[in-house]
Amino acid sequence: MPVNPVFSEYTSGGRLYVIVRGRDPLLSANLSKLSGCREVERLTDDILVVVAETGANVDELLRRTAGVTSVFGAEIVEARLGSDDDDQNEIFIAGFKVAAGTAEITAGPSRKRPVILEPGLAFGSGHHPSTRLMGRGLEYIATHGGSFPDPVLDIGCGSGILSIVCARLGGRHVLGLDINPTAVAGARRNVILNGLEGRVRISSKPIEEIKGSFGLVAANISPVILFKIIPLLPGLLTAGGILIMAGMRGAQMDDLLNILWKNGLDGRRQVYKDGAWGGLLLQI
Repeated sequence: MPVNPVFSEYTSGGRLYVIVRGRDPLLSANLSKLSGCREVERLTDDILVVVAETGANVDELLRRTAGVTSVFGAEIVEARLGSDDDDQNEIFIAGFKVAAGTAEITAGPSRKRPVILEPGLAFGSGHHPSTRLMGRGLEYIATHGGSFPDPVLDIGCGSGILSIVCARLGGRHVLGLDINPTAVAGARRNVILNGLEGRVRISSKPIEEIKGSFGLVAANISPVILFKIIPLLPGLLTAGGILIMAGMRGAQMDDLLNILWKNGLDGRRQVYKDGAWGGLLLQI
């Protein structure tokens, strides 16, 4: 499996998590021998997480992980950066302050209330540039063109932060997907913390099994995985639907636009930047 370089310039302040699907009992032992690997955790019978420090040569780790998984009939299903940053600066996503899970839901207008997240989740704290880029795109959607798109599909929802933001911006039917059962459980708790059980549903169902049409599809996932699922997206978008994606660096944005075009996904677009990271909003 070819793996695009994603993380080579991101060298501090976090860890790389590579989620692998495979059942062979020897898979974990062989993955743990990879240079740069910190640990391998088995989450379920067929899901493992390879953890590496981002200061390691993680591009090479991704390639070697892909090599090991192919030998054992397994596959990489996601690769993400999780922040270990203890920065206490306030984080805002799409105008919403992100607060710790100990905060209480307050009364008043939705836009004035914080998004509450359970502390300690690996994915989706709001610190990473790609999450901020997604927030910029979502805020633009909410402030231009009338009502917020509906339904919403959030691919690789992690902590559920973007699913929650979409609901707070006006989404009435939001479906968040994640392959990591730990993330799914955490996201469901966060939905409850924010009082959005009636609007947001979190599922571990693979995207290949998702049926229906969505007015907005959000994907804050690595290009490695994003490029693989793009052929599925035309069948998931309503006419005039919106795609919003983040996690690209450098030439990966050009690669993304080319793959989207080859799959019939073209239209009005906006590109967002945060340092070397890029995000894309595409209205079909």
